[in-house]
Order: sequence, then structure tokens, then C-alpha cells
Amino acid sequence: MRQWWWVLIVVWLIAPSRSVLAEGAGFTVTPELPANQLGGNTGWFNLLVKPGQKQDLTVAVGNQANQAKKLELSLTNAFTQDNGQVGYEPNQDKDESAEVQLTAIGSKPIRIDLAAHQGRKVTFQVTPPANGFAGQVLGAIYVRELTESDAASASGFAVTNRFSMVVAVQLQTSEKLAPPVLHLVSVKAKPESVQATIQNAAPRLFGQLKLQTEVIPAGKTKPVLQQLTTNYAMAPNSAFHYQIAPPKGLEPGEYQLVIAATAGAYKWRFTRAFSLKKPMSAKPGTLSAQKSTDLWPWLWVLAFGVVVGGLIGWWRGRRSRR
Repeated sequence: MRQWWWVLIVVWLIAPSRSVLAEGAGFTVTPELPANQLGGNTGWFNLLVKPGQKQDLTVAVGNQANQAKKLELSLTNAFTQDNGQVGYEPNQDKDESAEVQLTAIGSKPIRIDLAAHQGRKVTFQVTPPANGFAGQVLGAIYVRELTESDAASASGFAVTNRFSMVVAVQLQTSEKLAPPVLHLVSVKAKPESVQATIQNAAPRLFGQLKLQTEVIPAGKTKPVLQQLTTNYAMAPNSAFHYQIAPPKGLEPGEYQLVIAATAGAYKWRFTRAFSLKKPMSAKPGTLSAQKSTDLWPWLWVLAFGVVVGGLIGWWRGRRSRR
């Protein structure tokens, strides 16, 4: 009897879990927060800096591995990824609305060698413009491993593992925050989606962005496509490509895209006409993803059947022993 209950418990525990955890980085990066830190110990730099004065950004790097490591530390600029999350990886993105970027006012990349279990402090310097800047400048200290792993797979092919860590850096010369300013820059018809380029033209990091979109044929009022997206975030002075994917495709013709965007108390509404010259196909994976989601009720039915079957077998076993 107990064995069948363990089967049910195991099914219940593993059903919601689909995440994969990367392990084995073998090094740590800890920021040393200065006195001008805003908001307490957040685990990242959130600093009120003075115009024209140098500001140190110090991190303690520790090698926890049994072998030496070569690491590269560099400053990066934050950007908005197309999945609606803020990215901090090295990039060449520079929005035309950005007046100040972290890499432009900070020191160059630094490479260090750490012996096994050795620790070291690394300091970057940033110098804000003499006249300060409006809003926020957002970026990161990006730490990546240059050492290749000696691990090999069972097939004999060498496996190279490279790890990176990020410590966010947000700077302000005033505690007054600028409101976000959203623009619909362009609308393009792609083979499998309608692509809307959305820009945050303000030096302001913000989240909880909700996008309610409709695609309406020209001259009509009823939408042929609707899409709701929530919990997006945008980096200061950045843009991203938002995809509106029709689950059943879209016929050629003239259309109007309507986007209602909200973030807290801020609201925007955009309307833009676009043309579709060729039929737009349904995005691959849309239906299969739905089928995958619909599979879970059947797994619960299967688990229930296993438990019931176990109970019947246990009951019959007891009767036969009697």
C-alpha cells in the first residue's frame, strides 16, 4: 500500500517541474556596496552619484575550484530583449534616445588570473558627466570565464563549459525619476508574425508592462487577431521587437494594428496601418505547445488509475490470504 502512495507523491512532485539548473561555475562575484547606495543591500549597485566625480565599483571575485581560472570583467549596457526581459550581456545596442551609457563613462575590461581557491577585489571607475544626467543609467559588471573545462563526454568529444555572472549597476545623479516614454517605432509583416518595434525613449527602468494588441482588417471594427502579454520590463533608452503571431495564419490585405500598453499608472495607445502582401502562416509550435499542455490532465488520470489499481490488488491479496 505504501509503495503506491509513493508513486502518487512522486508524480505530483515532478509534474510542475521543467527547469534546468546550471551548476559548476566555480567562482563567485560579490559587490561591495558603498555609502551612497540607494535602497539598502539589494545585491547590486544602485548608486546616487555626483556629477563629474569618479565613482568606484568594487566586486570581490573568488575562485572556488581546485584549478586556476582566467576571468574577464567588463562593463556592459542594459538593453531590452525581444522576450520582454532586461539583458546585461555585452552588446552593441545603442538607442538614439540614449544620452549617457555606462560603457562610455566607465573603465575598460579587466582580465585576471586566479589560483585555486584564491580571491581578489576588482575595481572599475565611472565618471558621470560634469552636468549630470537625467533619470537612470543602467548596465552591469559582466564576469565571464575564459578557462576551458577539461571535461569530456562519454563519446570522447571534448566539452567546453564557459560561465558568466552579472552584477547590475544603476546610476542616478538625482533621486527624481523620469517617467517612461513609449513609442511605436514601426510595424512590419513577417512570414509568421506581425512585428512591432516598441521604444522606451526615457532614461527609466520599469516593469509590469502589459500589452493588449489587436489586428483589424481595414474598414472593419472586428479584430481577426488578439494577443495579451503581461509582465514585460524595459531598460532605459531601449527598444525591442514585439511579435504578434496568428495561431491560424493571416490572409493578405490591409490591416490596422492597435496596441494598448499599461505599466502601473502609465498608459499608451498606438494605432498603425500595415499591408500584408503574402499569406501569413501560423507560427510553428503553437498547436503542439497547446497539445503538450493538454497532456497533463491525462497524466493525472493515469496516476489516479495506478493508485486505484494498487488498492484493488492490495484488497484482493488480503482476501486470498484469508
